Order: sequence, then structure tokens, then C-alpha cells
Amino acid sequence: MTHQHNNFWADADRNPRLSRPTHPLARRLGLVAVAVALCIPVARALGDNSPAPVPSGAGAAAVLEPSREPEPTTTLPVAEVPQVAEVNVVEAKVVVQPEVKMPQCGAKFTVQLGDSWSLLADYAGVGTRELLQVNRANARTVIVPGDELCVPGGARMRRPAPVVTTQPARQASSPKPVVVVAAKRFTVAQSTQIIRDVFPDALEKRALEIVQRETHTNAAAYNFCCYGLFQIHFQAHKSWLATIGVTNPSQLLDAGTNARAAMTLYKRSNSWAAWN
Repeated sequence: MTHQHNNFWADADRNPRLSRPTHPLARRLGLVAVAVALCIPVARALGDNSPAPVPSGAGAAAVLEPSREPEPTTTLPVAEVPQVAEVNVVEAKVVVQPEVKMPQCGAKFTVQLGDSWSLLADYAGVGTRELLQVNRANARTVIVPGDELCVPGGARMRRPAPVVTTQPARQASSPKPVVVVAAKRFTVAQSTQIIRDVFPDALEKRALEIVQRETHTNAAAYNFCCYGLFQIHFQAHKSWLATIGVTNPSQLLDAGTNARAAMTLYKRSNSWAAWN
């Protein structure tokens, strides 16, 4: 034993690495330290691949959706309050329209055969519109003999006295009777208005066309057989003309009488056959 111990120290002197023997406990501690040093990198490598813990609460959404960007916040512009302009108050003047007074009814009169609104207005010396207003009528209102009307206050109905012209007697064989020329001469405008007064709206256009064709709206036109605006054949219609008060052909020279006779003739056949 002594010899081996001496050899060990002799060898230690020659080899510095074998200067002293290692204690068994130190050797074990060293091995443990080496093992721990080797395990640390492995543990770190394993830790990088493990899923990270999921936080709870408000931060969970941010972790689960890392690519979602926060929505931009829109700031609404504050509306500017418009400045109120100064208002100039102008005093308005109210114009009161004068009340339109209707003409008052004056003297009354009775409609006679051959009367029309325009003719009566001429007799009274007033306008046709004024005469219609005082009688609460219009241009389409039909008047017949025997109707009682009135003239505006202050006016007076002045009917002209008929002028009778006597012609020499003719032979009995003559087809042309004695004609008494009417005192009233009707203008085209007066005759047109009378036709519009007598005929309804649906017939007045055709009636005016016939009058224009037959007499050029001349109420005094007549020939050996036919008289007035519509050239009514007196002898052919003498029987029924008497029922409306026409007993003499000269009566058909009155525009109103002639128009009413034409209207009656139209109603008898409900057509314009008499003028075709």
C-alpha cells in the first residue's frame, strides 16, 4: 500500500492533471450540474412550441384575433348654426275689393212672340249681360211667350211700333202672300246670338252652319216660298206653324221667331232632314 501511494504522488508530480484525487461527493455534484446545464436548452426549446396561455376578459378578443385592426372612429362634423338674418317687417296693406252689386229688378214686362235676350236688351236700352243678371238667367236660358221678366231699375221696356207696308193685292193664283216687313233689322251678331240662345249646345254648331249656307245669317232674306234665317217654307208648314203663333210669313223674318220655328221643325223629325 505504501508503495502504491508513493507511486501516485510520483505520477502526480510528473502529470499536473493528477495533482489531487477527486472527492466522490464533488464528482456527483459535478455530474448533476452538467446534467442540469444540458437540460435547460432542451426545456427552452420545448417551451417555445407549447401554446401560450389564453388570457381572459377584454384582452381575449385581441389575442384570438391578432390580424383584426381596430375600427376607425368617425368624428362627425359639428353642424354650424346658421345665423338668423334680420327680418324687415313690412306693413301689408289689405285692399278690400268693392262688393259687386247685382242690378235690382225694376219694371216688369211679358215676353212676346219673337222676343230674345238680345232683342229685349235693345228695347230696354241696357246690356244683354245686365238684363240676364237681373233675371237670374244666362245666355242659354230659353224664354217663351207669356214669361214674366223685369228690366233693371231705372230702365224701361220700349217696344217699337210695327211698321206695316201694304203691297198691292195679287191674283189668287199667286203663291206669294202679302209680306209685312219686320221693323227690326237684325245684324249677323244679333242673329248668331239668338240662334245660340234657342238651340242647345249639341245642336247650335249645325244650326249656325245651315243658316250660313241658306242666308249668310241674314234674317230678312226671303223668296217665293221660304223666309228668314232658316228659309222655312211657310206654305208647306203652315198648319203646325199656327200652333206656335206664326200665321203670316212676315213673322218668320224675325230672327227669334224663325229660330224657334226651326227648332220645332227639327224636333218633329228629330233630324235636319228638312234642310238636306
